[in-house]
Amino acid sequence: MRERAASGSTSALVSLACSLLLACGAPHDEAEGLGHEPQELADQECAVCGMTARLQSAPRAQVTHRDGTELFFCSIGDLLVHRSAPSPHGKVVAIFVESMEASEEPGRPHLDPHPWIAAAEATFVIGIERPDIMGEPVLVYRDGAEAESIVRAHPGSQVLDLAGLESWWQAENEGD
Repeated sequence: MRERAASGSTSALVSLACSLLLACGAPHDEAEGLGHEPQELADQECAVCGMTARLQSAPRAQVTHRDGTELFFCSIGDLLVHRSAPSPHGKVVAIFVESMEASEEPGRPHLDPHPWIAAAEATFVIGIERPDIMGEPVLVYRDGAEAESIVRAHPGSQVLDLAGLESWWQAENEGD
């Protein structure tokens, strides 16, 4: 009887400890990004350059930080600048980017809203000239095959995933 009571007390204490850890915000990286949804562009300023994000050419980006702060970017280049610096808002828990269509001319501006996708699911294309884009032009596609078709039509460009894009960005900006 005493063993059952001790066992019951132990499981109750373990359960209580787990509940307290979760309530106090213990890290749970496997759930990061879940429950966050992209916001529609309105008159948000780019968190890096201060321009009105929706007035700049797609693809644009947005992030949500651990403290709930949502920031918007008028270009993927500005998103990369933000990601390369420490933030007072804590860790980024969600990144969304606008995806372009393969039928859109990559070198032209596209001001209309585009569908938002999680950056981890996106395929990025670098190396295509785009006038009037601040920083390095980076295009975003939902589908890797679409991105590959764009690269075939634009020699010198290349396809990257999010980790590859961030590595490329760091290499390009070493020593700055």
